[in-house]
Amino acid sequence: MTTTVLRTENADAKIVLLPIDELRPHEKGSPMYLELLRQEIQRDGALRYPVVADEKTHVILDGMHRWLVLKSLGYQYLPVMLVDAFKRPAIRVGRRRIHRYKNDFNGEISIEDVISTGLSGKLMPPRSTRHFFPFQKLQLINYPLNLIKKGAPSDVSSYLAKTTPEECYVAIRDWLEEITEELEFLNKRKIEVEKEKEDFLKRVRSPENHQSIPPSFWKQLSD
Repeated sequence: MTTTVLRTENADAKIVLLPIDELRPHEKGSPMYLELLRQEIQRDGALRYPVVADEKTHVILDGMHRWLVLKSLGYQYLPVMLVDAFKRPAIRVGRRRIHRYKNDFNGEISIEDVISTGLSGKLMPPRSTRHFFPFQKLQLINYPLNLIKKGAPSDVSSYLAKTTPEECYVAIRDWLEEITEELEFLNKRKIEVEKEKEDFLKRVRSPENHQSIPPSFWKQLSD
C-alpha cells in the first residue's frame, strides 16, 4: 500500500495517513476522557493534532485517546506523525510531567520498555507514561474527518481500563495537580533566571566596567 504523506515537518518527523489498525497502543485508555474527546472531535468535525508513533513499529507514543476515538467511530485511517523513537537524542519517558526537567526520578521507564509493551499487547494502566520529545509534538493539522474513509464502528472496550466514575474523577484531579506542579516548577525557575539576569546586569553596569565598554553595547542592551 502507498502511504499518503500529509506533511513533512523536518528530516526526523513526517505526518502521514496510516490504516488505523496498523497502530499499536502501549497503555489503556480512560473511558471518561475517551467520551470527552469523542464529543470534542465530533463537534469540530476534524482532528486537531496527529497521533505520534514510532516509525518502525507503529507503537503509539502520544495520542492514544485520539486513536481510540477514531477507531470507535469506524474511521479506517488516521493522521500520524512518524518518528524514530531511538534516534539520538532519544525520546525520554517519565511518569509525571515534572520528569521532563529531571533525570534522577524513581521508576524511570525507557523507550525500549514502551515499544516492547506495545508489541506484546499487554497494555500498561492509563497514563503510565509521559513522553518528552526533542521536537514540538503538537503540530496543528485540523484534518477534516470527512476526508477519511469510514466503516462500521469498532468495539474498543478491550483497550479501556475498567474504572468507576469516582476513579475517573480522581484521575482528572490528579492530572490537574500534575499540571499545577509543572507550572509551579516553571514559575520558580523563571524567578531564578530573572534574578540571575538582574545580578549579571548589575555587574556589567558597575562603574568599573562601564567606562571600558563602548556606548554601542549599552545601546544594544537598552533596545
